[in-house]
Amino acid sequence: MAPRARGEGKTPLQNIRMEKPLWRRLGRAADDLGTDRSALLREFAEWVVREQGARMPKRPDQPTPTMPEDLAE
Repeated sequence: MAPRARGEGKTPLQNIRMEKPLWRRLGRAADDLGTDRSALLREFAEWVVREQGARMPKRPDQPTPTMPEDLAE
């Protein structure tokens, strides 16, 4: 089988604007849930548009704290 070209067979890339501290905290929350930001955001989007069988994404058991690196741009 021939190797895939870069991006071939993958979900199209979308851009999102979000403050860096929130993006970092979302990453840590996703890690705590054993997933990644993209999967978590897709899950939320499916719930918002009422996809068949979609559920509100799970939240981490504990709040994701603000870390010193969140304060640096």
